[in-house]
Parts: sequence; structure tokens; C-alpha cells
Amino acid sequence: TGSSFIKVVFGKQWYQRRVRAPQNSTVWTFLFVVSALVCLTDGFGCQYERDLDSGTTETQFRIRPQMSRDNKFLWITNMNMFLFGSIDNPQNTKFEAGFYNDETDELVYKVIIDCQNSAWKTMYQPKRGNPKRWRSGTIDGGCPTGEFDLIATIGCLDYQDDLHDPSYPLPCARMAYFVFNGQVLEHDLQQVERGWGIHTVLGSMYAEELPVYIRTAKTFKARVMREGTTFNQEAYGKCVEFPTSLHENCEAAREYVLSRSEYLNSAVSVPSMAPMSMLYQPRCNADNPLIFQTEQPSVVPDGSSFVNGQGFDTCCCSYTDGFLADCRNNLGGDINCAYRGTAYEDFKGRCTKYNLPMRVFDADTGRYEMHPIEA
Repeated sequence: TGSSFIKVVFGKQWYQRRVRAPQNSTVWTFLFVVSALVCLTDGFGCQYERDLDSGTTETQFRIRPQMSRDNKFLWITNMNMFLFGSIDNPQNTKFEAGFYNDETDELVYKVIIDCQNSAWKTMYQPKRGNPKRWRSGTIDGGCPTGEFDLIATIGCLDYQDDLHDPSYPLPCARMAYFVFNGQVLEHDLQQVERGWGIHTVLGSMYAEELPVYIRTAKTFKARVMREGTTFNQEAYGKCVEFPTSLHENCEAAREYVLSRSEYLNSAVSVPSMAPMSMLYQPRCNADNPLIFQTEQPSVVPDGSSFVNGQGFDTCCCSYTDGFLADCRNNLGGDINCAYRGTAYEDFKGRCTKYNLPMRVFDADTGRYEMHPIEA
């Protein structure tokens, strides 16, 4: 993991921590570079994804926490919710999305996007009384006409040692934030400081502790409050997602993922808090960048990429329109996902049969139909 890497490079005595407010540091800049090389988050291919009917203005889905391969619930570790849509009238658009208690249907935590005023605010439900405002701010650049995306990220990153640190237990069950068109909607961030003598390095940033437990919310809802926008796609999981339309253009899908990734995107003001990693991104065909490469060697389709503290790789075959298939991993010493040599050639050979699109346009029905390969 990233923190284990730091321990090896700088020594265990250097690896001490406490939480403090972020501030500039040349060493902090260096840690960005180190973290960019070792940071691990999840890859595309979500637990649940669905295209919504045209003109959808209200939607909801049930969140079902998964079990990791070592039989641990993944609820309080990094999970992303995705909502995609289209804004036709920015001067009128207003919508809300967030987490609700599936048993009582009561609000837990949500965000309201007000394009008319280029503003956002988050709200939560206290134990008694009406919903209360938590944080608010300005939407950078307003809401342009066209496609938008809203990403909700909950919990702690599952690879962080801070998650298991008894001296400073992170409040993972009370941590969540929203990202609108690449802008992190968050204030008062926490940051782990690691130091050795007079040398200080500021580590990962975390959302501040919320006044509510996110784990009580098993339903995600979205609703248009003023006409001007519609929803067209939703997804969730320990994954990344991109708009359905980009399945027809791998290069655009890759650029989208990078634009929402930490370290590479200047629009994300808090690099270590972006919900996607530049290490996990769609690979495109070298001869035709519009189609996806049939072998995707660096994917975490769902679930934790760590078991008993040990990381492992996941690799998948891909149809040329980017829908994944035949995913395997190298857990337990398997070489399914070796990136070079004979094992990688075997991987490429296994994926050759997927050299066609999974979705085929049916002229009779006027819509795309799924045509997966027979096993």
C-alpha cells in the first residue's frame, strides 16, 4: 500500500501521524508524486449500473454492501455513487441527490445543486427536528448546458493504514462527500501529518466527520426540484464509471476518467480526494482509439483489492465497446494478471474472442441489444 511504501522508503520511526489542517510544503509536493505512483483505488465495472428512461426526473436505487474476499463488509470503505444527466436550462435547473434510510425513508445526507444561483449546499437529518444545512458554496464556472455528472463518495479508502490505526481511528462511518462536474463540494478537510524530527510530510486528505452515520443509509435518491435537467444513468460500487455514450469512444472515456482522477485534474481542488485513480483507466486499441482494447490488465471491477493486508491485481477481457467480461485475479500466487511474458500472452489470447461490440444496434427495435459471447 501507499503507506507501507512510505515506511520502506523513510523508515518506521519517520512514520508518525497526527491530524492537522493542510498547508503548503515542498515535502507535501513530493508526497503527491510518490502517492501518484503507489495510490490504489478501484476500477471501472460497477456492482450496479443502469441507463434510465428518457426524461427521467426522479430515481432511486438500493445500496447493497458487498463482502470482501476475506468476508469483511465493504460498507465503510471507499464506495462511489454515480448520477449522470443533461442540463437543458441552466438558468432554471435545481436538483437534489443523496442518502436515505431504507427502512424509514428519512433523509440521512444529501446535496442540492442550484444552477440558477451557481450554488450548492449539503443537508443532513438530525435526530430530532427538520433537516439542517451542513456546508455550502459556489459552483465553479456555474452549470454549463449539456451533460453533467454527480459523484458521491463514502467512507475511507480501504488501502489506507489510517483506517486501522488505533491511535487515530478515522470516523469512516461518518465520512462522505460529493463531486459535481469534477469539483469537490467540501470544506474543513482533515489531513494526516507524518513526521520525523523537523521534517514533515502531509499525507492523505479526508472529509470531515459528519454529524450522521452514512452506513444507516441503504438507499440513494435523486429528484429534479426545478425543471431544466433530466437524469439518464446511475451506478454504484467500489468502482469508477463513465457516461454510457462514451462506450462508443474509448479515448473520450479514458479522458473522462482522467478528468475525475486525483493528481491529474486541476479542476479537482483536493487531489487526494478525487473518487478515481489514474492507475485504473480504460485501455484503448492502439490502431483505433475509438474502440476499447480487448485486454484490460488493470481493473478492480468490484470489492476490495486487498485481502488480509495483501494487495492483488484484477484483469478483465473487454468487448470493443468497453463492457467487461471474464474477469480474473492473481490472488494466492496465480498469474492470471501477469503483465509480461508468457502469462500475459495467454491473457491476450484468452481475450481475442471479445474483439467485437457487446451492444449491437437492432434496426427492427430501434435500440441497442446485448449480444454477449456464448461461454
